[in-house]
Amino acid sequence: MPSTARAADHATNGVVIVPDRPTDPAAVLAACAHLLARGGTLEARLDGLAEQARRLTGAASAVLYLLDGDQGLLLPAGAAGLGQGSGARDGLDVLAVGEGAPLDLVGRAVRARRSELLAVTPDMTVGLPASAREVAAIAHVPLVTEDEQGSQEVEGLLAAGFAAEPAQAERALAGLQAIADLAAFAIRQARHEQALSERSDWFDRMANTDPLTGIANRRTFERILELELARAGRQGTPVSLAIFDIDGLARIDREQGADVADEVLRRVAAALADSVRLVDTVARYGGDEFTLLAPGTAGVAVAQRVLDAAAQAVAGEAARVTLSVGVARFPEDGATAGELLEAADTALHAAKTQGGGRISEASAAGTA
Repeated sequence: MPSTARAADHATNGVVIVPDRPTDPAAVLAACAHLLARGGTLEARLDGLAEQARRLTGAASAVLYLLDGDQGLLLPAGAAGLGQGSGARDGLDVLAVGEGAPLDLVGRAVRARRSELLAVTPDMTVGLPASAREVAAIAHVPLVTEDEQGSQEVEGLLAAGFAAEPAQAERALAGLQAIADLAAFAIRQARHEQALSERSDWFDRMANTDPLTGIANRRTFERILELELARAGRQGTPVSLAIFDIDGLARIDREQGADVADEVLRRVAAALADSVRLVDTVARYGGDEFTLLAPGTAGVAVAQRVLDAAAQAVAGEAARVTLSVGVARFPEDGATAGELLEAADTALHAAKTQGGGRISEASAAGTA
């Protein structure tokens, strides 16, 4: 057990020693409840819980780790008592876990008796930085969540270093277990929130993009078209709308197969997306149809760039692929989204009637 002089020396190495007498558990409980209820980042919560672990048990330092099960690593995510403020985590090592590692966290955590997970072990120095390892005892407490069926999930590890062996080791371990449970809950909650956010983003992408080509789908395009026409109507500015149709895609599908046809669709979509301006919107509108919404009067020029790019993109296919395009302008060819789409579709039909592979404007097609 270190002397008072040695403990003082230890403090000068950057480790703040907590007074021997632990803080009142009721005060710690109130502080933990406040930490979990007020929100904030996971790191801030874990820093706070590490500090409460020190206050509750009289530990000199405490570190909370997140378990990365895929990599088999423990990542430092919360720390207190290391004398470096919120930057204390930067000096902590990433720990390996599993069979054969210095700390077999996973193997210990799956044992049936929870008490086997807890031990004050003077001989173990894993989990604390070099400046904090001159301690009399270190407690390692896995962070474990458990569902209603009793299935356990390891979330991480709490490592606490004591300047002197706790007079009531069992009580100290019970306190650390309580903090570990709260930390495990905070980590599990954060992971659930991240998973929900990722799932929401995925659903949002699925709802707004075409899964085959990755560009906007018809629903998204029609919503943007309504908004753009409303803006153009207020400002008195023109808008161009183009509808592209892949000539002979049904024949390619029939003669060369669906995989080749799908590849043609993807290449045309990529050419469309790469050829337009940042202010333009492109979408897959139907089976072999794509749409372009271009503020201003540059619809025909943009459509020609798309035709040229698409011809290069599919040049390697066994069958020559061309596009037919119908272009309409707001407001002269249509005052509403429906009228504008109908005008562009009529112009598209005229382009295909003329043999395909060309651009037809609504006014020239007699739809003005």
